[in-house]
Amino acid sequence: MADTLYQLTVRKGPKVGEKFILETISLTAGRDPVSDIILNDPEVSRQHARFTQTDSGYQVQDLGSTNGTFVNGERLESEPVDLQPGYTVSMGSGITLLYEEVPTGDALAATMIDQGGFGSFSGAAEDAGDLPDFDDEPKVPSDWEPDPSPPFTPEPEDFPPPPPVVRPSSAPPLVPTTDQDEAAKKKRRNMIIAITAVILLLCCCGFLVFMYYVGGDWLLETLGVI
Repeated sequence: MADTLYQLTVRKGPKVGEKFILETISLTAGRDPVSDIILNDPEVSRQHARFTQTDSGYQVQDLGSTNGTFVNGERLESEPVDLQPGYTVSMGSGITLLYEEVPTGDALAATMIDQGGFGSFSGAAEDAGDLPDFDDEPKVPSDWEPDPSPPFTPEPEDFPPPPPVVRPSSAPPLVPTTDQDEAAKKKRRNMIIAITAVILLLCCCGFLVFMYYVGGDWLLETLGVI
């Protein structure tokens, strides 16, 4: 296989003069962003055509596009067609590509610059020439003299004393009471008193009933009831 490189140059379309170098075995062309050759034209299908490498160069094949692929004005069928330098490949009526060899030497360098290749790095290197050289030693004015005053030393009174250390007490902290707590305590106290009084009353009544059935009239006479 020859070492010659081939390229496609836009002769008609949105970006006239744009070049696509054919460097891989197979490349697809179309509107799809994942295509190897992206052609933003309404008459170009998402996957429009495929360029395949051969022993003598490249061949092109239509991928069932809507508006067809043409080589030198003749519409392709389903079979691929070999390309020769100088052939034109059209996709619809809006895109025309020129198939040609990539120039060598100075012309190749110019082509790479057009594609934003290593030429852009050379331009960046030229622009970098305007930057200052940081390796140069700083220049000291001839009339400069060091300051004879001694360095500043802070005195102890310049710093405020540290705050006193407050050690926590072992006693639990006092929790302030609220009106609701006082009301709840009073309610519980009254309930305890009432329950105690009821228990005492029941005990007295039980005792009297017990003595009535056990002591009989003797208890009533003692109490002065009868």
